[in-house]
Amino acid sequence: MYPCQIANTLITVLGLLLMVNPNVRADTDKGMKEITPALQQPEPSILSQQYLLGDWGGERTKLANEGIIFVLNNIGDLQGDMTGNQEHHATYDGRFRGIVDINFKKLADVDGEFFFTGLWQYGRNNTAQYPDGHGSFGNPYHVNTFTSSVGGEESERIDQLWYQQGFADNMFKVKFGQVAASSEFGATDFYDVFVNDELAYAPDALYNIKQSFSPAGKPGIILTGDLSDLTKGLYVKAGAFTAYYNPYRPDSNGIYYSDDFNHGMAAAFEIGYNEQNATYPGLYKAGLNGNELSYMNPYTGETYRGDYNAYGVVEKTVYHPTGADGKLQTAKGLDLVSEFIGAPGDRNPLQYEITFGGRYTGLIPGRDEDKVDFGVIYSDIGTAFSSAYRTAFGHGLGGETTLELGYQYNPMPWLSIQPDIQDIINPSGDMHRGDILILGLRTIVQF
Repeated sequence: MYPCQIANTLITVLGLLLMVNPNVRADTDKGMKEITPALQQPEPSILSQQYLLGDWGGERTKLANEGIIFVLNNIGDLQGDMTGNQEHHATYDGRFRGIVDINFKKLADVDGEFFFTGLWQYGRNNTAQYPDGHGSFGNPYHVNTFTSSVGGEESERIDQLWYQQGFADNMFKVKFGQVAASSEFGATDFYDVFVNDELAYAPDALYNIKQSFSPAGKPGIILTGDLSDLTKGLYVKAGAFTAYYNPYRPDSNGIYYSDDFNHGMAAAFEIGYNEQNATYPGLYKAGLNGNELSYMNPYTGETYRGDYNAYGVVEKTVYHPTGADGKLQTAKGLDLVSEFIGAPGDRNPLQYEITFGGRYTGLIPGRDEDKVDFGVIYSDIGTAFSSAYRTAFGHGLGGETTLELGYQYNPMPWLSIQPDIQDIINPSGDMHRGDILILGLRTIVQF
């Protein structure tokens, strides 16, 4: 049994014995909010402190407010499939991540930011562990989806290592180094609650472009322009990145840079709008990803130069309850997210994908920090892949639907425990197959 698995098991038992309101944040590869300075008061107990290892006598908060943020967390997923025609398995996988984020504007009044994140990836998720599968993405369930957002190759690796410089009062920004392109072009901001990777991070139809993703960042550069002079909250950005053949091989530790430049390039563009509404914020963005790599039609054998996809994302807070004093409780309420991705069906396993989901914070009275998540994913098999399957097996493939429902219980600010259920309907778009029901339990520990 892995050390983190033992720790998570003990922490889970402890958490289930306690009922204390929390304020937990999940593993994230994106920016982190400023930590509000604490008042002069005794060190909080382990039941109420934000991190398991505490505030280091106030030094952690002091450093954060000066622009230096340290994050250590572990996310573990225990999952097992209950139904379906495949052989049934139970698996445990996890990701221990460390982050250093330095805001030089706070630290030295310079419009710059340094970001580093490394991780230990342990265990193998049930959508990638067993070699007997032949799904669209090589998983044993022969399904299109990934049921865990922390699944990946077992390794210790550098994920991201970049510096960002702002110009003209941050009207223009240049980010360069080892970056996760998908985190910038196509990912959503609901990583804190969803377990399924397509709802927590990005739909799988995005990845056939072969641009980098977390936790397998690659060299790249991103340019961002603030168009607030035209419309407050409007922005554009573009990026160029090294592509890959296999994101984990031979670059098993995220430092084999000489190989990163041997597999062509990928590029991306996005335009977005951050709604200027403090009570009901929203984010709207649309983008394109593309490359000039070689692809083959699996049905006709025809080869193509290049591939592309287009996406659109909407994230919106739509509801806050009203308290006994008649005021809106803005820390509670319902947030929704939806994404659409389309790609050519002659060279992509998935020709389009639609996701929709929501999280409700504070649904149960007295559990103000707990969250309920619900989501649906629909992915449609590419026409060429469907035709090739029909030739081999006598019938084509259509759409796969995945449903997710979970409850994130936060007994302490540094701990969350989340039972989760996922149902995969028409796995890999095959109407002749039975549903695959997956039960899971996720734990998140902030150190």
